[in-house]
Amino acid sequence: MLAMTADRLGTIQRASRALLVFFIFISVISLWSTLNNIVHPFPPDTRTLAGVEFQGTAITSKIQSLWLMQVVLGAALTLKVLYHLIRLMMLYSKGRIFTAQSVAQIRQVGLTYACALVIWVAVLIGAAPEITAAQDQWLKIMPSFPGGAIMGACLFLYASRIVNEGRELRDEQDLVV
Repeated sequence: MLAMTADRLGTIQRASRALLVFFIFISVISLWSTLNNIVHPFPPDTRTLAGVEFQGTAITSKIQSLWLMQVVLGAALTLKVLYHLIRLMMLYSKGRIFTAQSVAQIRQVGLTYACALVIWVAVLIGAAPEITAAQDQWLKIMPSFPGGAIMGACLFLYASRIVNEGRELRDEQDLVV
């Protein structure tokens, strides 16, 4: 097993600080973009729920509320993922690479990504009567499935398990020495 030299640790810390700044920047842009989308939806007379577009008089207060819930919860998930990535980069920039805290942050990213499915299903169930009425829109539901988020959740949860195994191996190796 390769030892963690000062040069390697320094490289990891520099890269982590750069990613930390990048993730903070992305968080600000994401928040600004969400607020802009709420205030000025594009196109202004259309709301999209689970891939189904509602226009004009089809935008009832229920559809508007579900759309707002979808946008706000989606933004909250994005910010939560970025928060945990920022925390992870802070740990890495301090040199805490294979620790229980870093494993926990990686696992939280995975669990947060899995919540995208919950939001999608909640919006789909909430708008089911309206979607049923718009029969020509059914084909647009499946492309809106959050498959990328589900795959991301699986990958991050698997990565957290691998990092945890590395942490346990390092702890065992430290005990042997």
